[in-house]
Amino acid sequence: MKPQFYKILILTIFGILISYCSYSQFNYKDTLETKDGIEISYKIVNAKCNDKNSPAQIHLRLKNTNDYPTNIKFEIEYSTGFTQRYKSELIETCIPPKSTKAGRASGLVFELKTNDVDIFKNEDSEWEFTIFEVEKVENCRKLK
Repeated sequence: MKPQFYKILILTIFGILISYCSYSQFNYKDTLETKDGIEISYKIVNAKCNDKNSPAQIHLRLKNTNDYPTNIKFEIEYSTGFTQRYKSELIETCIPPKSTKAGRASGLVFELKTNDVDIFKNEDSEWEFTIFEVEKVENCRKLK
């Protein structure tokens, strides 16, 4: 009877952890704006959903509301205070019409130099797009 109990207990704990981490794939509460038919939302979370000491990350969700595919190029910069500025590389992605790309699976993650997910609640800290270009394309093809 005890092995069965431990098996159920382990499966329950595992299920709770999976549910918690899976839920983290959603929950993009903060919407920035819509630019050229692209709805931009984000969330700031720890890299590992169950490790508060892991680096904080900005996860983006880009939704193409247009009736045509779009190629998007962007760069993110964030600052903490007046001296510390960090910039991402130029990120490029293509989104089919009426589709969404989000988070790590789509390469839309920017890792911060801190583990504090509340960093941008501080008045001295902010993040922004230094580049955000939307281009109408005929179709999405693999980018080189």
